[in-house]
This record gives sequence, structure tokens and C-alpha cells, in this order.
Amino acid sequence: METATVIHEGEWQTVRLPKGFHISTSTVRVRHEGESIVLEPMKPKAWPDGFFDSIHIADPAFSRPDQGQLPPVKPL
Repeated sequence: METATVIHEGEWQTVRLPKGFHISTSTVRVRHEGESIVLEPMKPKAWPDGFFDSIHIADPAFSRPDQGQLPPVKPL
């Protein structure tokens, strides 16, 4: 079992996590589970800037198949 160091800073506490427990995000959810404190990485609410520009699928197997004809639309 690994251990972590708790640092007291006024009303705040900082926990120094061992290398194998590093969290990839800068924000976590904190909750109690019995006597344990659980840290859960928060997932981003939006795609990172430029994410969709970075996707390039050149394989023709991923081409969109023909969608066929749309039925006629009745005027309102």
C-alpha cells in the first residue's frame, strides 16, 4: 500500500500523491465514502480546442455510405 503526505495550509489541506497515483486533470470531485475520502477526476464538459481539426481519416473504409433519397416534405 502506498502512502501520501498531507500538508496543512491554514484552512486548506494539500495531499501529495505518489507518482503512480497522479491525476491527469486539474480538477477533481471530492466525496466521503465511509471514513475514506475519494478523489475522482472530472471529465471536461467540452472538446479541447482544435480537437475536430485534428481528426483525419484517410481510410476509404470509413467513407460515409450513400444515404438514399429523402421523402418529399409537405409544405406547412
